[in-house]
Amino acid sequence: MEGASRQSLAAARSVLDQATAVPVGATAGPAPDARRIAADLGAVASLVGREPTVRRALTDPGAPAQSRADLAARLFGGQISPASLSVVSAAVSGRWSRPVDLRLALDELSVEATLAEAEAADVLDEVEDELFRFGRILGQNPQLSLALTDPAAPASAKAALVERLLSGRAQPVTVRLAQQTAVDPSQGDVERRLENLSRLAAARRGRVVAVVRSATVLDEDQIARLKAAISRFFGRQIQLQIDLDPSILGGLSVRVGDEVVDGTVLRRLAAARRGLTR
Repeated sequence: MEGASRQSLAAARSVLDQATAVPVGATAGPAPDARRIAADLGAVASLVGREPTVRRALTDPGAPAQSRADLAARLFGGQISPASLSVVSAAVSGRWSRPVDLRLALDELSVEATLAEAEAADVLDEVEDELFRFGRILGQNPQLSLALTDPAAPASAKAALVERLLSGRAQPVTVRLAQQTAVDPSQGDVERRLENLSRLAAARRGRVVAVVRSATVLDEDQIARLKAAISRFFGRQIQLQIDLDPSILGGLSVRVGDEVVDGTVLRRLAAARRGLTR
């Protein structure tokens, strides 16, 4: 998203955070209305995605923000919760660089509401890790990945497959998010989207995800020292995701967002080979 869309998403996210905040002193449990909000925002995102006329009306830069909010209230007021409507109203009141960004933002806010549910139940760390691991499983199993990305396969079949794979092995929130990712082919590669969901989960705690590829299993001391070193380098708390990959032969590759520090044996061999052929 470009600048205007990012600012509008941030404003709507602030409203969502207020709507899903757990009162101070409350015991762990579902975030207030979080699951309903997630479902409502997902439903609105789907409608905005498939109805160009509605999408254009809700993002029309020539219409006053209040007019767009009033339109959202007329369209959705009787169908979604008041808390959900407050988030949608904040979203449509913003400026969007592209009309499609509204749909993408509502999808992301739906995910954020689901993650708020996990955070309130104190299972956010597990959800984050499970999403990352499931994405890696798909990356290592082409047949499974194909089954979840086949455009000819019914959405119900994909959701059922995810249920069979994860039920009893992952948090219910993880299962729901993985199902949402699998049944919506409009937003690209499932494995990449699962990794993005894992990053969103980490971001809820103000952390950045560093994906570390290692040829061998790292012990707890090595992981702790690596985490401390990367956190010092980036100046903020880092969450490590360790990806075991014997193909790199040795060393480590660390990726944080678009930045990659590649210290693998495979990379050094490739560099040496290039030097010999010059």
